[in-house]
Amino acid sequence: MHISFVSDNYYLCSGIESQVFDSHQITSKRSIDAYLQSCHPDRYLVLGIENLFLRDYFIKQVNQLSLQYMVLMQDIIKDHCFKIGDVVFSSLECSPHYLQKIARVFPKPRQNVLTQRELDILDVFHLQNVKIARALDISQKTASGHRVNIQHKLRMKSKNALAMLRIKAAISRSSGDKLHGLIANHNR
Repeated sequence: MHISFVSDNYYLCSGIESQVFDSHQITSKRSIDAYLQSCHPDRYLVLGIENLFLRDYFIKQVNQLSLQYMVLMQDIIKDHCFKIGDVVFSSLECSPHYLQKIARVFPKPRQNVLTQRELDILDVFHLQNVKIARALDISQKTASGHRVNIQHKLRMKSKNALAMLRIKAAISRSSGDKLHGLIANHNR
């Protein structure tokens, strides 16, 4: 499996290029389209794109082409990852060796499934526990517990609501309109 690192950051691209990775700097929608036209379908893409607009566009295009990819985000704890659906999310601060290990040795890390209640909390994560409790008709302690569980399952390094919003946006973009893989199967 050949691994390609794609980023909008020149320094990340030049720092990670090696015998294992080839790197590609993208700067616009046009450069994304040009790269994906020349991209071989067997490549495993590692997305270190920090610009939210470019990341969302790239993920939409990659999903249409059904390519395998990993999303790197600065809000995840260093050298940690989680998988939702077919997409691996990892820290932007991880080493090239760790990225190679995820892509080659552990292509299927443990599936962290959020319960329906945790998904409900994720939608209102930016609110205080009191407001979450009122909105969902649960106790403050329960709301707090669900928030902690979400942060643990998604390997968040900060409890900041803005960081949670970025994670939520990346997950929903990579999963299309539905958050497949997030909801635990309770219908059995």
